[in-house]
Formats: sequence, C-alpha cells, structure tokens
Amino acid sequence: MHYFVNHFQVFLLIMMRMNAMIIIAPFFSSDLIPFRIKAIISFLITLVIFPVVAAKGYPLPGDMGGYALLVLQEVVIGLFLGFLVSVIFAAFQLSGQFLAVQVGFGINEVLDPIGQVSVPLEGQLKNLIGLLVLLAMNGHHLMLQGVYRSYELAPIISAKKIFMGGLLKSMLHMFSGMFVVALKIAIPVVAVIFLVEVCLGILARVAPQMNIMMLGFPFKIAISFVVMVVIMPLIVKIMWVGLERAFGFIFKMLAHWPG
Repeated sequence: MHYFVNHFQVFLLIMMRMNAMIIIAPFFSSDLIPFRIKAIISFLITLVIFPVVAAKGYPLPGDMGGYALLVLQEVVIGLFLGFLVSVIFAAFQLSGQFLAVQVGFGINEVLDPIGQVSVPLEGQLKNLIGLLVLLAMNGHHLMLQGVYRSYELAPIISAKKIFMGGLLKSMLHMFSGMFVVALKIAIPVVAVIFLVEVCLGILARVAPQMNIMMLGFPFKIAISFVVMVVIMPLIVKIMWVGLERAFGFIFKMLAHWPG
C-alpha cells in the first residue's frame, strides 16, 4: 500500500493513456458497453501493468503545470494508438459506401452503434464482420498489449518538427492503407455490378420498350448479394490481413518512436 501511495501519480498517468485508448478504439469505444464497465476495465488493466511500469521508473515533474502537460501527453498517445486501429474499421465502412453507390442503397442508411455514424446497410454489415474478425484474432488483446508496450517503446512525446512529421507520415500511411483495403473488399462486387450495368444498357438499346430502370434495381441488388455471399471468405481474409498489418505497423511505429 505504501508503494502504491508513493507512485499514485504514475498510476494516474497510466490510467489516462488506457482510458484514452478505450474511448476511441474499436470494440472498446462502442456505446453498447456501459461507461462504468469501460472505467472498470481501464482501472483493472492499469492495476495489472502499474507495478511493471513503476518499477522501470517514470520521470515526473516537480510542478503542477509540468504534470498537467504530462497528463495531456498520455491522452494524446492513447488517442493516437486507438485512432490507428479505428482507421481500418473506417475502411470497412468505406467499402460499404462504394457498394451502396453502385447498387442504389446509398439512400438507405442506418445508425452504426459502434462508430455512432450513419452508414449504409452494407457498411454496417462489413463493420460487424470486421468486429468479429477483430475478436477472432484477439485484436482487443493486441490493443491492450500495444498500450503496455508503448510505455517501453514510446514513453514520451515531443513537439519537435521531426517528431510531428513522423506522426503525420504514419497517419498518412494508415489513411492510404484504408483506401486500399476498402477497394480490395468492394472491387469484386463493384466489377460485377459494372458488367450488369453494361448488359442492362445493351438490353435497353435492343428493347427500348422495356423499363430497364425499374427492372435493373432488383436485379442489381440480387446479383450484389449473391456475389457478396460467394466472396465472403475472401472478404474475411482481406479484413484479417488488413488488421494484422495495422497492428504490425503500430508495433513497428512504436519500436521506432523518435521520443
């Protein structure tokens, strides 16, 4: 108990970084999980890793202003780690947007309970599948491990130009990867729908008396769902590889943290 009291400031700093990650990271940030449960999870995880981090030493400033800046630094690092993972889930939703525009589901949107944004039905489906893939690969454990390893590899943050340039470069790399993953998921269905559109256009020229627009909507919807069911193993594989690369990039970035 005496040891905990002497290092209580370190305990608060660890909990701030953990809370910041839980606030923005997928699965943990869902409103389906009550706020009290999130607070309890953060407290218990901090209680576990606190002795290890405190034993290795953590530099603390002697004034309140310096400690407030240190708290802000912990929040920024936690938000940054959670944001890098949430970018991949934005790719899953973006793939649904690509598909919704081609099929005609863009007007039919639902509220995503995880991201708290309105997304098409396909985007919600891809997001839920991605969440299941995340849990299947123990991604929630990897996120917690990333926060723990960040105290070994990224203990401090700096406002230097070189350091901030490295963070911006990392974010740019993740955003570019987001579009690549979204295109990989959506391109099979979009390509098939494009071929269907071409066939319907030819049919409209051959038989102009037919109402191709009214006949095309249900036909494209049926074809898109059939193709999605057929390529579902491929979609799961792309999501799995995308999440693995995202976590690998995060750990690699922490290993080369310029702080």
